[in-house]
Amino acid sequence: MLNKNHFNFFIVAIAALLLGIAVAGRHYIPPDETRYLSVAWDMWLRHDLLVPHLNHLPYSHKPPLLFWLINLGWYIFGVNDWWPRIIPFLFSLGSIFLVKKIAEKFWAKNNYVGNTASILLLASTIWTVYSSALMFDMMLTFFTCLGVFGLVISLKEKKSQGFLYLVIAFAGGLLAKGPAILLQLLPLALLAPWWCDQKNMEWKLWYRSFVISFLISVAILLCWAIPAGISGGAQYQHDIFWGQTANRMVNSFAHNRPQWWYLAMAPILIFPWFFVPSFWKLLFQRSSRKMTEGLRFSIAWFLPVFIAFSFISGKQVHYLLPIYPALALMIASEFDRIKKIAWYDHAAIVLPLLIVGVIFYYLNVTHRMHDMAPWMRSLPIENSFILILGALILFFWKTNEKLEFLWKLIVVNLLITSILFLGVIYHTGNAYDLREVSRTLKNIEDKHLPLAYLGNYAGQFDFIGRLNNPPKVLITSELFNWAKEHPEGRVIITFDGEPDFEKMKLEYSSWYRGSYIAIFSSNDVNRICKPQPKLCIEH
Repeated sequence: MLNKNHFNFFIVAIAALLLGIAVAGRHYIPPDETRYLSVAWDMWLRHDLLVPHLNHLPYSHKPPLLFWLINLGWYIFGVNDWWPRIIPFLFSLGSIFLVKKIAEKFWAKNNYVGNTASILLLASTIWTVYSSALMFDMMLTFFTCLGVFGLVISLKEKKSQGFLYLVIAFAGGLLAKGPAILLQLLPLALLAPWWCDQKNMEWKLWYRSFVISFLISVAILLCWAIPAGISGGAQYQHDIFWGQTANRMVNSFAHNRPQWWYLAMAPILIFPWFFVPSFWKLLFQRSSRKMTEGLRFSIAWFLPVFIAFSFISGKQVHYLLPIYPALALMIASEFDRIKKIAWYDHAAIVLPLLIVGVIFYYLNVTHRMHDMAPWMRSLPIENSFILILGALILFFWKTNEKLEFLWKLIVVNLLITSILFLGVIYHTGNAYDLREVSRTLKNIEDKHLPLAYLGNYAGQFDFIGRLNNPPKVLITSELFNWAKEHPEGRVIITFDGEPDFEKMKLEYSSWYRGSYIAIFSSNDVNRICKPQPKLCIEH
């Protein structure tokens, strides 16, 4: 293993390389990333940092920290596309170094544990994807790691500084993604008497300090929430103080999935770790030695949160990001029990690459891929060859050295990340890159022509096109009246099927996500939609 300074340099360099691949391969992807950008853009245009807005309405789905950070970067560097990409990357990198600091407190004589956990996170494809995604989960992960570090400091070193970290973690987590931070930290705190070996602990005093830390952070949150609630109105007050949290936790209105869903998704969630049999063998194999404090700590961090999220109705891959470090520490803490890397470990990590490469080739040559989504027609068949060739090279790069094998996992992740971003998303063209359609909409706005969107508009084009006003949102029954009242207007319409755009002769048409999008003039609405009323409907 490299010395500390060299190792830290390589961690930053590899993380930056993975970020560079993501940035080169994609722009901001709708609807989530473009929505959050548009909320921040609205905040910038309004010069209003108190209440986030989307489509001229208060946006209560997320707290404001991400939008504040985006605006802070724009204030310093000017409005740009690159700064928002850096935000999740910085939080991801901060989380990795916090994991190293946490490991040092439990394995002071073995810096391999922290280094191994860091490498495992960099080798995780899901971690890499969300390290470049403009979402809230990497922020929550960072504040979770900071809070965990505060817990450890306060317990193992009995320093009041740990509670300061807790206050920052709770406040940052609440402002990043609401009460989810409490779910991340509370189980670990409640289980502290089980995993902490510290003797002569005054647990009542410690728990009192823990509660006080949380209450101080709530007070910090209220410094924003109370003025924002007053300014945003009664509905906004209800949503930020209760509605969104209750709905998401009890009966999620989106992403409702069965309790076993995370287990079924494990091969993707923890790729490529999942395909290393020796990792699982050491975790489930009985050991004659007593369970270490660090292993108990890692289990107490990971397992209760995983069980809780399995029972919560709304499930998404990125919801589990804050406990990835715990799983990495669990594996890293037992890593020295692996005697050597076996041949089947090498075979297991390349087998998924071979299978995906062969399936991709088969779907491409049989043209069956074209039926899945329109943009798949543009995917180069070379992706399959790269996957197959990469898998074979990785298989023949054999080593029995455990640490060298960890670096091999990073190379596996680099290959998958490159294929995902440069081989797939990059070739989707306008399906997930909205710059071309957004420039067209900006030109329409600059001509002072009325602009509308048929269906549920999520702010996809506001920031990308630097629009000063979002399009007017229409439902199907309003379309023809709006076109009549605005004869020079333009309407954005999305389609499930593949209309004959060549015959329609529209101002703009293209792929859009898994379907198509077009810009209709009011004359086009009367010329095309009236004879075919089922063609132009809201989505």
